[in-house]
Amino acid sequence: MDTGGARWHSPWVEVPYRDRAPAPRWLLVVALVAAALSGIAIVTVDQPLARFLAQYRPLAIWDHVMGSLEWAVGLQLIPWTSGIALVLALLVTLAVPRWRREVPAWMFVAAVHLLSRIAMVEIKDLTGRLRPLEWLQRGGDETFGWVNGISYPSGHVVLFASLVIPLAVLVPRTRPLLAVAAFVMAARLAVNAHFASDVIGAITLVTLVAWAASVAIRPLRTERPRASRR
Repeated sequence: MDTGGARWHSPWVEVPYRDRAPAPRWLLVVALVAAALSGIAIVTVDQPLARFLAQYRPLAIWDHVMGSLEWAVGLQLIPWTSGIALVLALLVTLAVPRWRREVPAWMFVAAVHLLSRIAMVEIKDLTGRLRPLEWLQRGGDETFGWVNGISYPSGHVVLFASLVIPLAVLVPRTRPLLAVAAFVMAARLAVNAHFASDVIGAITLVTLVAWAASVAIRPLRTERPRASRR
């Protein structure tokens, strides 16, 4: 008897696990490529780029746009505004019967966002990396292993990427919003708030979490062929 996916079925989730599409493989590919690029950046471009950027005053536009994006996701109110909003949206979807087919999708977005940000905090504490300007002020020696270092990975990139990447998975036509994550990566580099590997490492983290969450939750529905008319 086929019981595959039965343990995932719940009266609160109308689409059984086995009737949803597998995790997109491109998420894992992007995670692996980004991990490799982050590692390469650590030993090659991080320090020279940080020294180069330290010679110039960044354009004010970077901070102005970043401030607007922060307000858009509620970061200026409390740090976890976006996470709270996603959890509330998930609870509403669970409570309204006609919306329950969307539960896996909301669960996926909330899981990616919250787990990525929680993991980001733990990795920052583990790596103890100084920000570029802090590193230069301390003589430009080792970047990792400092007690108060919180540079790796970039929290801003994790914040925005963990919103737009799961959305791009669920609704392909929203993929132009990935430009938001790209802008945040560029902005954090331009103001010398992060090393190149910090922002790439953030993408590694988010795509890896998104792939794992997609395996566990399978938020995408399986496309079924329409019945032929007679």
